[in-house]
Amino acid sequence: MGTRSEWIIERSETRTSGGMVAAKTPEAAEAGAEVLRRGGNAVDAAVTAGFVAGVVEPWMSGLGGGGFLVRYDPRTDDATVVAFSMVAPQRAHPDMFPLAGGGTDSSLFGWLRVVDDANIVGHRAVAVPGLVDGLALALERFGTVSFADALQPAIRFAEEGVPVTWHTTLQIARDLPSLTRFQATREIFCPDGFAPFSPDAAAPVMLRQPDLARTLRRLGDEGPRWFYEGEFAEKAVAHLQEGGAPFEQSDFRDYRARIEPATRLTYRDWSVVTTGGATGGTTLAMSLRLLGGLDLAGLGHNTPESLHLMAQAFRLAFADRYAYLADPDAVEVPLDALLSEDYLAERRALISGTTLPAIRSGSPERLGVRHGLARSVPEYVTSDSTTHISVIDANGVAVSLTQTLLSIWGSRVVVPGTGVLLNNGMMWFDPVPGRPNSVGGGKRPLSNMSPAVIFRPGGATAAIGASGGRRIMNCLAQIASNLIDHRLAMQPAVSAPRIDASTVDLLVDARIPEATRAALRNLGHRVVVRDDRLLRGEFASPACVYFANGEFVGGVDPFYFPATASGVTPANT
Repeated sequence: MGTRSEWIIERSETRTSGGMVAAKTPEAAEAGAEVLRRGGNAVDAAVTAGFVAGVVEPWMSGLGGGGFLVRYDPRTDDATVVAFSMVAPQRAHPDMFPLAGGGTDSSLFGWLRVVDDANIVGHRAVAVPGLVDGLALALERFGTVSFADALQPAIRFAEEGVPVTWHTTLQIARDLPSLTRFQATREIFCPDGFAPFSPDAAAPVMLRQPDLARTLRRLGDEGPRWFYEGEFAEKAVAHLQEGGAPFEQSDFRDYRARIEPATRLTYRDWSVVTTGGATGGTTLAMSLRLLGGLDLAGLGHNTPESLHLMAQAFRLAFADRYAYLADPDAVEVPLDALLSEDYLAERRALISGTTLPAIRSGSPERLGVRHGLARSVPEYVTSDSTTHISVIDANGVAVSLTQTLLSIWGSRVVVPGTGVLLNNGMMWFDPVPGRPNSVGGGKRPLSNMSPAVIFRPGGATAAIGASGGRRIMNCLAQIASNLIDHRLAMQPAVSAPRIDASTVDLLVDARIPEATRAALRNLGHRVVVRDDRLLRGEFASPACVYFANGEFVGGVDPFYFPATASGVTPANT
């Protein structure tokens, strides 16, 4: 019994035996689950849920965004990534965002501030969207339903609308000044100049998007290439050019999502598959391989000793991320060296159990890097606009899908007459020239998304992923450790308090006892306490599914109001 009352929030555990979908909204989760009930597979369900997510939480993702899908099939041991990141237009160049001076920007990454925040809000912040081609490619290679059928639930929600909850009101209100700058955006989301509000939950105001419904229906009729080669692309490019963005029709016409091999690693006696290259998956893989040489189970869950070691491992991985990771098709990136056991053993040897050593990136000579480009050392400022969907079907096939507009509401630019909100993917690039992740024509930015599947060969499988910008990687590493090292069930593994070491401060959840926080301070950490119960998404926001012994268990963020896991009961039970 304490001397002061506390607000306690928790999420009930979801269990079933026929398959499961975890998503950031009930509409997306249930749309995916309905696909599984009708006999569709995990990719069918994930793609359908992905399109729904872009309608019912438009500030997070949509047709104007991009992402990554990881699929693992235990029957064939096949692990594949469908990569559909946003891409810079070909005429983009390193000097396209002149620096304004006066410190860092106030948005997601804390890059040096640019004139008019042009890399954050407006037409020049837009990169070529990849979501439509990516989800279509996933269906083509691994799905069983048609592209048009996968769009039907999204069309229905766009036409009929979704209830405006307090959460919807909050998301619109928090960015109202930017949303009202652009007429087409204002007309959809705040036509009266205010955030819509439902005074009576029994008769809610409905957010309807008729232009988007027409676009989705036309997309189903014409096929995915219409988005890149047809009328939509013509309208989008014309509007972007009017706003001063360096787009040509060829930027849309030439876009192609890609099938890539997954990054594979072993953590304890489990296997992990995730994204690679210029993504958060590379940093997640480095983090887990560093942690794999440490006795976290023996030190105990969330003890000062275990958190001290984890924080150092995370910092080592992030130091190399900021120094070297970028589009490997555009810049020399030492991916093999960074993930080699010899290099990681050297890095792990720097971790101290009693002090906090200085954390630096590995030397370019050691990694064989010859380009001599300067390193990025940005700060992390606020949360992002990303969504995640995890699915495991009745055959045990697992899909982890992360998709985004990048920051909340993306560029805030809607292509007039289409209802399509465009990303601000150019913000992923470091605006300072001469760095690995600087702006470049046709270049893929360094993203934070790291959808993953973890499995014990012949045993349990978990699809894990989250929204939350750079905090995604530390979040997923801790969820994996919770499941594997500390043998927590899926929902407790997701709900457990976490730390984040993606910046110079060590963010520590307020639910971690003060004695533990004090011990971390004494070890040299710059502890900053953040309270996830304030619903600000301080430590990323997961949506995960676990499968073992014929049972599916969901685990979703207890502090993200709409997050939902929806299970399927077999028809014969």
